[in-house]
Amino acid sequence: MDVRREAGSEGRSGRPRPVLVEIVTYAPTIFFHCQHCEVAFGQTGIGERLHRDQARESLPENLRAEFAQVADWAHRLLDRHGRRIQIRVIDAASLQGFWKSLRHGTRTYPAVIVDGQECYAGASLAVAELEIEQRVAGHDMPDHEREGG
Repeated sequence: MDVRREAGSEGRSGRPRPVLVEIVTYAPTIFFHCQHCEVAFGQTGIGERLHRDQARESLPENLRAEFAQVADWAHRLLDRHGRRIQIRVIDAASLQGFWKSLRHGTRTYPAVIVDGQECYAGASLAVAELEIEQRVAGHDMPDHEREGG
C-alpha cells in the first residue's frame, strides 16, 4: 500500500487527511495466550502482571529507556496536534520494520518516516518534529493559499 499523499489531500469526510508519522524503533514484544486463557488470567488478576513483566523483560535497559523517550515524544505530538496526525509505531525487529528500514535506507533507530516520504534517523527527534510541524501547518491551510492563489 502506498501511503504517499500530497499535503492537504482530503479524505472521505472532506477534511485533510492526517499527517502519517511512522516510527521505526525497537519496541517491547508481548505475547498473549488464547482468548479463553486470557479471560481466565484476567479474572484471576495475573494477566496484567504477566504482560507487564513480559514488556519489562523483552528489551535490554538501554532500548527500554530509548523506547520510553520515543513514546513520550509521540504522546507530546498527539497532545499538540490531535487528529491532524496519525502515529504508527513499528518494531524494528519485525518484518515490517525490516522492510521500512530497507525501503528508506536506515540502519539507525529510532527512524521517523513522515507521510511515507521523508525519513529522519537517529536519537534526535527535533528535525523530524520540524518536518511534522510544517506538514501539519500545510494541511491546515485553505486550498487557495496552498496553491499560491
